[in-house]
Amino acid sequence: MEMHQVRYFLAVARTLNFTRAADECNVTQPSLTRAIQKLEDEFGGLLFRRERALTHLTDLGREMLPHLQRTYDAAQAARALAQEFGKAQVAPLSLGLQRNIATPGLSAVLADVARQLAGLELRLVDGSFGELMDATLHGDLDLVIVERRDGAPERLEAWELYRQPYRIALPAAHRLAAADAVMLGDLHAEPWIASDDDGGEFGSLCGLAGVAPAVAHRVTGSASATPLVAAGLGCALAPDGLAADGVVIRPLADADIGRTILLGAIAGRRRSVAAEAFVRAARARSWAS
Repeated sequence: MEMHQVRYFLAVARTLNFTRAADECNVTQPSLTRAIQKLEDEFGGLLFRRERALTHLTDLGREMLPHLQRTYDAAQAARALAQEFGKAQVAPLSLGLQRNIATPGLSAVLADVARQLAGLELRLVDGSFGELMDATLHGDLDLVIVERRDGAPERLEAWELYRQPYRIALPAAHRLAAADAVMLGDLHAEPWIASDDDGGEFGSLCGLAGVAPAVAHRVTGSASATPLVAAGLGCALAPDGLAADGVVIRPLADADIGRTILLGAIAGRRRSVAAEAFVRAARARSWAS
């Protein structure tokens, strides 16, 4: 199947007249008819019933119409994008990053995009999940990297990047710091620095195991807990990849908890050249730590 055959088919489907369709496509009627016939041979059946003024789509033609329309539209969009890539001297990109999320693949993806677009102008914005969602909906951000969470806008189109495990952050002088891993039960009655990230899997596991850390302090995000952990004020949940002086990060030996990290954009909104390049590069890369 060739794209000109698809274009001729769509013209005939729209006009229901081979002569007018040939004029629209700027080809002779015999050329258009041969192209349609080749398409019918490939599909194994008639696409049109040729009845002079009553020409109409067959059942097969009606079934194929939406598929061929999408194929043609996608080809046109790809052609337009390629042309924009070639013309883009300045390619702005506004990217939102949720606080407390490690992004191990981000630098490689940005390098890929910068190689494609010499005129890349990047604006990075960090914020809470809610702040980034609001900015994206209002058009202030092209793309966001956030955790999967209930309450995301219905208009958010998302691609899964990776799963970020949670670890336990311990003061360097803590009795468990020398261990290779921590058991969930070890945290019972331990001084604890609670954060918004403690809900979900971790809270459920603690409840099921009858484990109750002794909450001594509270912070808004797990990464914000590290100064308190370093000061010896307690232990905390920490995203994988977090590092800080005076803090030891250990995995949970008997529990696998984490969060899924997504790349998001507003569905149906046309993406800029730079945003489209970032989406393609991000989905082609491994984001594993």
